[in-house]
Amino acid sequence: MYNNIQTYSSTSRLLIDCLDKEKNKIQKVQENPPVYQLATKAAADRCLDILRRFPDWHTGFVGFDTETTVYRQKDPQVVSMIQIATRELCFLFQVFRITKINNTKFPPLLQEILTNQDIKKVGVNASGDANWIKKSYGFEMRGMVDLEKIAQQKGYAARSLRELTRMFGDPGLVLEKSRKILKWNFDAVKLDLEVIRYASSDAFAGIQVYESILKDRINEEYLNYEKRYPMSMKEEDDEIYSLILESHPKGVNTRTKTIANSIENHYQRWFKTKPKTDDRHKAALNVIGRFIEDGRLIKVLGNTDSNSDEQNEKKISSISMIRLPGVPFNKILKDFGKEFFESKGLPQQDSEFMTEISSYCLKAIKKESLAKNIANNSKITSLDRKNRDAVIAKLNELNRKGALMSGQKNNTLLLHPDWVNGLEDGYEKFKLTHDVEDERVENETSKEGDSDNENLEGRWEQNEQTYEPWQDITTFDPSDVWGNKD
Repeated sequence: MYNNIQTYSSTSRLLIDCLDKEKNKIQKVQENPPVYQLATKAAADRCLDILRRFPDWHTGFVGFDTETTVYRQKDPQVVSMIQIATRELCFLFQVFRITKINNTKFPPLLQEILTNQDIKKVGVNASGDANWIKKSYGFEMRGMVDLEKIAQQKGYAARSLRELTRMFGDPGLVLEKSRKILKWNFDAVKLDLEVIRYASSDAFAGIQVYESILKDRINEEYLNYEKRYPMSMKEEDDEIYSLILESHPKGVNTRTKTIANSIENHYQRWFKTKPKTDDRHKAALNVIGRFIEDGRLIKVLGNTDSNSDEQNEKKISSISMIRLPGVPFNKILKDFGKEFFESKGLPQQDSEFMTEISSYCLKAIKKESLAKNIANNSKITSLDRKNRDAVIAKLNELNRKGALMSGQKNNTLLLHPDWVNGLEDGYEKFKLTHDVEDERVENETSKEGDSDNENLEGRWEQNEQTYEPWQDITTFDPSDVWGNKD
């Protein structure tokens, strides 16, 4: 277990004893696991010379990372520190301090390690770090292994070192990133303990993740998330259906693949309980099949009759289009929008304008982007759409009147949710009083699917809140459906 190593391999024990000898004066800045700081060329050369005496000090691969003092005024983009770690010890080479931008002072034995193809340097974005070393010190590294690429090849959603460490790292090794890193001095003679822990942990994590991910050895605690936060299939289905409702418009023919991707990429619970992409994809297809059976989704093309889960997945995959029950919002706006907005007290011109633009702002959208969409839509005739100042002024006015509300992010707007509900609820009464037949609505819905509806679908997808698959959800609160509490 990290931070509590009880026994060391015989080689590591001999190596640590040699590094700790008084005559060698290799500065140890952390006891368990051992971390050594190399702040001068003499110290770096002594350390590397000791390593050369132990040819099996590594197993063919080492954890690798770099750090840079961001706020340094002189040469701010030159790499400050190179971290090299085995399973049991780590070295912090302060190369900026050692070389003072004189590349001839770069420790030659360290350069040998970094350019040796047979010693694999593993880490997240190891190739990117290698590029910074080339820019900083003028030599080409070899033997880099990017952990995020291995994760992608194996079908894991995690890409960040932090999330990969939770999945594959040793218990006790937790990588906490914060903006404090922008203020840390990786060139200091005396490094803060927090800096030492941060820098060495990244390198230790690299080798731990590499060893475990090759064997698909996921931490049991990571998979036990489902046991810590148990949910029935019905509870999961209800949460997923809420996600679909938030992400896709009603009554619009939508590609089955689009909704499946939305589920597997945005339902955060599954990133803990089903970390492999293939598993989430199969589960998403099964959920869609259940929703078609219970009427929460409507099949447009295809057949869902099946006798097994495997057959069901194939059947659902063969369905090209599905849709949420209900009337497309564009249809509601066209038939009922002007009447509704006037009932809310808006003057005729404002009501026409709101009818024309509401489909753009069902989700929060930047005011500038909304104005651009308006300017590019030739169907908008209630206002001089090319007059940007007039459009912005009108949007601000409608914001003050409550028709549009400010989003959570700065300078964003969206149609007030109460007004969205009012439009949908009011349309049901409108249909009764205006003799709008459901059959005709269904027929028009089908015709719209490949034109305006695809554009509307794209706008929903563009504006919906996105969640990174590797997002931190360890503080998941079951009352917060998507695990993204602030």
